[in-house]
Amino acid sequence: MIDGERRDVFSLHAELRFLAWGGVMLIVSGVGVIVSKNLDAIGPITLAAAIGVAAAACYAYAWWKRSRAASLVDDYVLLLGALLLSSDMGFIEHQFHLLGPQWPRHFLLLAVAHGVAAYLFDSRLVLSLAVAALAAWLGVERNVDVIFRATSDMALRALVCAAIVLGWRLLNRRRSFNDVFDHFVAHLAFASGVLFVLDRNAIGLLLTAIVAALAVTLGFRRRSEAFVIYAWIYGTAALLAFVWQHVDDEQLAALVTMVVCVAMIVGLIVTHARFPKETA
Repeated sequence: MIDGERRDVFSLHAELRFLAWGGVMLIVSGVGVIVSKNLDAIGPITLAAAIGVAAAACYAYAWWKRSRAASLVDDYVLLLGALLLSSDMGFIEHQFHLLGPQWPRHFLLLAVAHGVAAYLFDSRLVLSLAVAALAAWLGVERNVDVIFRATSDMALRALVCAAIVLGWRLLNRRRSFNDVFDHFVAHLAFASGVLFVLDRNAIGLLLTAIVAALAVTLGFRRRSEAFVIYAWIYGTAALLAFVWQHVDDEQLAALVTMVVCVAMIVGLIVTHARFPKETA
């Protein structure tokens, strides 16, 4: 787009992508509201069928567009279809309990379905859903309150998931997908370390330090600021959890917390200054 005042050329691509993503989220949220408000009036079978048809329509559109020039919204239509499929499968399992006590297996089915669609349509967004579904099947929770009930079992599941995603990444031959795998591996491995620390397991701090060192090395090697930021944020979280568990003096713990947080902020500022704007 051209600024009429200064005649400068600038891009609205990021803003348009954000708006497209926001539109998809609003539609999916609206579907959830419709389901919750009209379940008794419409019936679960009709609702499940309607959501399934909507998801199929999104996939059909994506298939039709495969042989044509891609536009900005195409990948988000596919994302909408994948999210509707996820919602539909979750709704069907919740209503009819088709898998019985093995209900988490529907996450594995979703991981396979989203993975196939991601490679078929070359979609990084749908690949992210596939990895997230795989993590859910392995029992890796994304709720904020998990920090209050963290266990070493949760941490181990996150570490196993990171290892599986890393293996998937090594077998992957779609280079455009590598960044998606790398970011998921980093988040899962860091989450594992922090969860170990929260469960008072000494291995957590060591694991977090190792992953942080690898993330920083990878970040500077690839000129990717995000990985270095992950190291600062997760490292700080693990260190503060360790301090508050082992320092009985609350004033001393508060002082250490302030020092660590200031150090993190300074580190983030220095890190951002080290990376060129175009790769930040």
